[in-house]
Amino acid sequence: MTRTPKLDAVLAADVAAARGALVPLVPEAQVGAHLGVSAEGDRLVLHRFEARVRGYAGWHWYVTLARGPRVKSATVCDSGLVPGERALLAPAWVPWAERVAPEELAEQKARDEAEAAAAQEPAAEATGSSEAPAVGDDGQEADAAGDEQTPEQDAQDDAAPAGAVDGDEESEGDGQTRPRRRRRPRRRPRSAS
Repeated sequence: MTRTPKLDAVLAADVAAARGALVPLVPEAQVGAHLGVSAEGDRLVLHRFEARVRGYAGWHWYVTLARGPRVKSATVCDSGLVPGERALLAPAWVPWAERVAPEELAEQKARDEAEAAAAQEPAAEATGSSEAPAVGDDGQEADAAGDEQTPEQDAQDDAAPAGAVDGDEESEGDGQTRPRRRRRPRRRPRSAS
């Protein structure tokens, strides 16, 4: 059988020390009327004050005071904000797996699939087409006409001046000239020997 602690008269009477412990921590306007005192242990009491804090209706400030044997002055042990009997509290926490409805899971899955499909479309457009380039019998890439182009011929085409392949330059009506577009020379397919 546990013994009920006796209320210490010295600590219970020291309301000013309890209020003085709160004022440096919070604005004085947020500390309301003294609501009471209760014994928490031998020579240990808890003072409660009304909390005038917006959004904390029904909450109380508390300050715990203690003193040693044969000591007449109080020592502040703890202070804070606690909910009262009629305080507004957050609802009990429910795990996500129990909160989510099956319809929400189906909607989320559909959104994820749509986002994945949308992410794949730009990648296909960036390549220009979904078809692979044509490759000849010897593994070389063929040009649009179906003729094969060797790496040596590519290097020669790149080294040639801009107008050297098909004439020098083409003139336009306003007197300005522009280089003609180069054309790759056609190469006959290699015979299978």
